[in-house]
Formats: sequence, structure tokens, C-alpha cells
Amino acid sequence: MEWVKFKAAEHDSYIYRGSSSISMDILGRFLYCDVRCSEISFFKRWALADKTDPRSQFTYSIGGNATFLEEEDDGYIYLFDRTESFSPKLLSQYLKISRSQFVQLLDEWQEKFCKEKPKEVIIKHENDQFFIETNN
Repeated sequence: MEWVKFKAAEHDSYIYRGSSSISMDILGRFLYCDVRCSEISFFKRWALADKTDPRSQFTYSIGGNATFLEEEDDGYIYLFDRTESFSPKLLSQYLKISRSQFVQLLDEWQEKFCKEKPKEVIIKHENDQFFIETNN
């Protein structure tokens, strides 16, 4: 099982408490730095958009402050650390997540992190499933 943890700090902020791998660290930075609580619907719309439609405002790649995301034809979304390189396809460290798991994780982030504001957040990855645990 892989994981990344955050712990509540002063003034409604959180501090990074470690991860089991670089890929989980990338996921943590994506959720905490790029998605936060204000960009959930934007990233969900991006993931669910028909990017082959010429009228779509979305392309197959998108970047945030900390991460860069690319959707491939295989139905997976790849998350890369934005600070590593300008060309994420050359990187060996990334997180691969299915589109459905990505959307589910965003929904879970909204419910368990944004609404509850727990004292600790643990994002886990096991058997190709991502889930969030919280402690108060």
C-alpha cells in the first residue's frame, strides 16, 4: 500500500507529513496545491470533457502550480511534478490513475477534506484503488 499524509496546522492550513513514494507525493501536491477546495469542479470538467470535440475548451494536457496532467488514449490520467521538467513525457516519476478513479478521488477530497477539515488526511493507493482516510 502506498500513502501520503497531511496534518492540520494553525489557521486552517495543513503541513505535509510524508509519503511512501514519489508518485504519491505528486498526488498529494496535486490535491493540496493545485486542486485545494476551489478547483475541484474545474479538474472534474477537464477529466470528463470530450477532448476530441473541436468546441471543447479542454486539451489532453493541463497544468497547475505544482503538477502537470496528461490524459492518454488508454483511459488514464498521468500526473507529473511540474518542477522537474518542462517535458513531462520524459520523466520516469509520475502517477497513473484511471479517469473514473480520478473523478472519484476529487469527489472524496471534497467530502472528506474540504467539508470536514479533519486533523489528519491520509490518501492511500492499494490494488489500483485510491481512497482518503481522515482522523479527527
